Amino acid sequence: MKLYISDLDGTLLNSEQRISEYSKQIINSLIENGVNFTIATARSLEATKKIIDGLNLNLPIILNNGVFIYDVNKKRNVVEHFIDKFAYKALIEYIKLKGLSPFISTKLMDRYRVYYSGIHNYGEQDYVEGRVKNGDKRFTLSKDYSECGGENVVCISLIDEEDKLLPIYNYLKNEFDLQYHFARDIYSNFYWLEITNKYGNKRQAVKYLKRYIGADKLVCFGDNLNDSPMFEESDEKYAVKNANQALKKMATAVIGSNEEDAIANFIKADNAGDSPIK
Repeated sequence: MKLYISDLDGTLLNSEQRISEYSKQIINSLIENGVNFTIATARSLEATKKIIDGLNLNLPIILNNGVFIYDVNKKRNVVEHFIDKFAYKALIEYIKLKGLSPFISTKLMDRYRVYYSGIHNYGEQDYVEGRVKNGDKRFTLSKDYSECGGENVVCISLIDEEDKLLPIYNYLKNEFDLQYHFARDIYSNFYWLEITNKYGNKRQAVKYLKRYIGADKLVCFGDNLNDSPMFEESDEKYAVKNANQALKKMATAVIGSNEEDAIANFIKADNAGDSPIK
């Protein structure tokens, strides 16, 4: 039994950050006929709900790069990984010392927040405005991030130019046993450094889901470096044509682009007994 898992941005989503109606129709038909399909995204639940509206998913979905696994039927997280309080305090002290202003995502009971001190560059502007425009209500201005102390820290994100973030990334990954995602954003072209619990990655999450449904083969699709942990765990891994070059080198094969409904077409052909690789 196969389990298909697709990334969203740059993979299942087109350049307008939408799943085409064609892809929705194909994937819904496949799910209705018993195909096991779900998503694994860096986005939060708030930033994902509107995008996947109309997609009839019945398996848990992977959120925040694997920090959460969310049961769409029970409407609750079945897996959660938070940053340790002591590690959080040390990270924030170092980041402030470097003169950077992070976005801190938190969860308290069923309430989610993203605390930030303001907008300092186009990358941050694109992130905040894009999410808010789509109804994301998590964003909360904070002068000193003091509110975060009593809440569970999901993720610490920095958005800036590569040359500013690369030294931070190189230092932190050697000092703190956490998970780091460092890559260029495909929309703003600014770089993101995301820090989560060391188990908050797509490798652990897809491994959990494979075991959860009893699948014997895991097939995944992606486009960026945060998909590499998922690729490492998968039996078959396919990079879209527009993917990062490093990810393409890890792939079983390269398929069509995110503008060509490549994921839906691949899974449809694979389940029809046709060759999905053209």
